[in-house]
Amino acid sequence: MQLIPGRRGLLAGAVVAALVLPGATPAQAAPTGVVSGRVTTNTGTPAAAVQVQLYRSDSYAYVSSTDTDSDGNYSLGGLRAGSYLVGYFSWDRPEQYHHQKVSPFDADPVTVTEGGTTRVDEQLFEIGTIAGRLVDTAGDPVVDLSVDAREVDTGARAWGRTDDQGRFTIAVKPGGYVVSMRPIEGSYQEQYVPGKLDEESADVFQVKADETTAVNDTVLPTGVLAGRFTTAAGAPLTDASVDVSAADSYGGAWAQTDANGEFSVQVLQGAYKVGLSAGERQQYYRGKLTREEADVVEVRGGQTTSIRDSLLGTGTVTVSAVDSVTGAPIADFCAQSVCSNGTGTATVTDLPQGRHTIYVDAPDELHFNREVTGVRVKANSDTKLTVKLKPAAVISATIVDRQSGSPVPNICLDAFLPKQASLRDGYGDCSDHYGRIQVGPLTAGDYKLLAVPRNDTHGRQWVGADGGSGDEREAAVVTATAGQVATAPQVKLDRAGTITGTITDPSGQPMPNVGVSILTAHPGVGAEDATTDENGVYTLKGVGPYAWPVVVGGYQYASEWSGDKTSRYTAAPVTVTAGATATYNAQLDQGTELTGTFRTPDGTAFDSGFVIARSVDTGDIAGSGWISEGQFSMHLKGPQRIFFTYNVSLGDEYFDGRYLVTQPDGTRKLERFTVPASGSMSVGLVLATG
Repeated sequence: MQLIPGRRGLLAGAVVAALVLPGATPAQAAPTGVVSGRVTTNTGTPAAAVQVQLYRSDSYAYVSSTDTDSDGNYSLGGLRAGSYLVGYFSWDRPEQYHHQKVSPFDADPVTVTEGGTTRVDEQLFEIGTIAGRLVDTAGDPVVDLSVDAREVDTGARAWGRTDDQGRFTIAVKPGGYVVSMRPIEGSYQEQYVPGKLDEESADVFQVKADETTAVNDTVLPTGVLAGRFTTAAGAPLTDASVDVSAADSYGGAWAQTDANGEFSVQVLQGAYKVGLSAGERQQYYRGKLTREEADVVEVRGGQTTSIRDSLLGTGTVTVSAVDSVTGAPIADFCAQSVCSNGTGTATVTDLPQGRHTIYVDAPDELHFNREVTGVRVKANSDTKLTVKLKPAAVISATIVDRQSGSPVPNICLDAFLPKQASLRDGYGDCSDHYGRIQVGPLTAGDYKLLAVPRNDTHGRQWVGADGGSGDEREAAVVTATAGQVATAPQVKLDRAGTITGTITDPSGQPMPNVGVSILTAHPGVGAEDATTDENGVYTLKGVGPYAWPVVVGGYQYASEWSGDKTSRYTAAPVTVTAGATATYNAQLDQGTELTGTFRTPDGTAFDSGFVIARSVDTGDIAGSGWISEGQFSMHLKGPQRIFFTYNVSLGDEYFDGRYLVTQPDGTRKLERFTVPASGSMSVGLVLATG
């Protein structure tokens, strides 16, 4: 989305500004600064008559503009101190922003000081040209039609318009472009060259510097898609939304039914699927519940294609639930938000005829939730469904303030099995007004609990037998048994403290955007507790008054634990005091570079996803790498022992888990690797997908 308008709109803004400035108050005569510089072409010659425009970098608001002189020089004065963006515009080339950026959102800001002159020179990037002609099916020119060129890698856009011969010219930065237009006046439906309704099928035109790429096309003829929709009883379906989208994509047109249930919309010739929305009901032509099942409607140019459909009749599903182990009936459960309330059955009503997915859960959390797919519903009939729910465990606790003994609401508890502690994305189960909480459903096992307050008063803690700790190894073990509620020690919360510090790179320069936390987080899912600012400074709040290991993630540098350690268990803890601020600074290094491949046994490379290195000692994430064409890399702190987990894709299939290898006896075993203290290492991971 373009926030800054093109030259024509900004010129209008400049006129308005000029009209307002004569009436400015004397207060605007405060000391000001200047932005000046020189604009040259990509070959270094002066760029004359280029409009230079200035905007506030915080709001993208227009400030001022001028044109370069015959030698490419410009100057903008009377500027208040602050941060600005500089844009460069010419009628015969794409817009550009300092320094050599195609979007204002990527522009480098410049700082203006009172009484000072900020020098901002710019070299215009090299350009190529997209030129062509648009005609209709009779071969006649299509005139005064806007043509859009979008760069496929960056999303940068440029525009042109056809003349009275149907010809257009668009100046663009070199790259790969798809070209489109909107032939129907007042419609947002796009046609992509050559004659396609969806962008995925469009040709990509490679534009080179100082060259012209020919792009010609015939504008598709238009037809009319009309129809009538009724209720299941045959009455007109009024004010319903009709979505007409290309069969292979989602671009198309929209209409609304009238008082007789009828609609009519003009579209480009092609194949479409039609969706219908009426209140909370949604279905697809003809009589389908999903878009994938919808019938394809062919619209021909110059013709009207008519369709008719009715809302599907509805039926009900009456659900019963039983324990999957004992077979005993479950009295309390909910199906699609309809609860049994102790009766042992729940009836879901108003389901359109067809196959549905029914979601069943137990409010007491002593059974795992379940989705049952393919449940067939018949109109005016009731379908009986018995669902087997796997028994689960629950951990119960009360949470109080250690000083007063009063219950504390809105405190969350995360339950972790051994070597599975991680920073969560969001909050877990949280305490009620009386400080009570139940955590579940859980698999059976030995858990340790991490309390995460959602207030500014109390600090996080690993829950101990009689108070908190910053060390997971000191937390109380709570044994959870399937079908039972285990009681945890009372959670006694202490007041919070803070950790702050500066993170630098190997040369001692501050590092911005580095994550700092007490636990590691899954890449792309979890979020760090704190992130360093432009000066490399972070502030980690809401930490209990204990000794905590602190992890610093460095992206191109190796993540490390406090004290320059590889593990949470060997870290030099940072001691936190309630109501006070502790300091911990760290200097990151590149550690050991690990490169690898991730393929199937036949050598096929996985498309994308993460390969994650985890500590053998703690299960914490030691580093991660994004897969590209089956290859990945990461930086790790060594020496340490690691194993791998993965979240990857191959085509439309997704795979996740721990990386296991087959032993001579046919069993599968977790493979472990040793990371050296420095240097590099390489691994080849092979995953069978069958």
